[in-house]
Amino acid sequence: MFEHEIGRELCNCGSLMKCETNFSHRVDYDDSDTYCIEIFNLYKCPACDEVTLIYYSSPGDENLDEAHQNTPEWQLYRHYQRSVLHAPFKQLHRAIPQAIADVVNQAQAVLSKSPRASFILCRAALEEICNDFKIPEKAVSSKGREHFINLQDRLSQLFKKEKMSDDLVAVVQGIRELGNEGAHSAHFTFSRKIKSQDAENLLDLINYVVERLYVDKYRQEEAIERLGKLKGKILPLGD
Repeated sequence: MFEHEIGRELCNCGSLMKCETNFSHRVDYDDSDTYCIEIFNLYKCPACDEVTLIYYSSPGDENLDEAHQNTPEWQLYRHYQRSVLHAPFKQLHRAIPQAIADVVNQAQAVLSKSPRASFILCRAALEEICNDFKIPEKAVSSKGREHFINLQDRLSQLFKKEKMSDDLVAVVQGIRELGNEGAHSAHFTFSRKIKSQDAENLLDLINYVVERLYVDKYRQEEAIERLGKLKGKILPLGD
């Protein structure tokens, strides 16, 4: 019914999915020349056998369509917004602590229903990272009063303790700022600005952070161990 070029869609297990079926229709708005094309694609992963449902939408305007009726590219290059309505949990690496993995999985679970909640949970994942690296949650003031340390200050301690690179610091700070926006902005205002695709992008960023902090270190240690075993087995003693 409607032309839509299907790009490569990857399952959360990392494998390329196959589109099993799709449904598309056009929604016309009353007393308006505007409309929206909606497409629902159901994908199945040949590797893990899980299904993923993705929703694509593209707004349109009859007046603009008429003005560009002699321009084939106008319809050919229609832009679609993409939202994941259902997907299997992404399998996180075993090197990632369970407390952090649980929060990341929660952020993924609510992604399509509440992008704002997903934003807030991505921020909560940063709190769990601080906990895992033993960054204190509380401090005592000069007057002897105990108080909570805000996330920004905890992260500053984390950056210094782990000697994080500037590029990773920038990503972590960006996640914190966006998570704060989700936590403190008025619900209606935030919901108007943020879509599930935005929450999915932020979730990708938090996954990038945990992979840099935990998975890269795990693989580095694993590589050193394997190399040591090979050298011990093959190279003569003393080399």
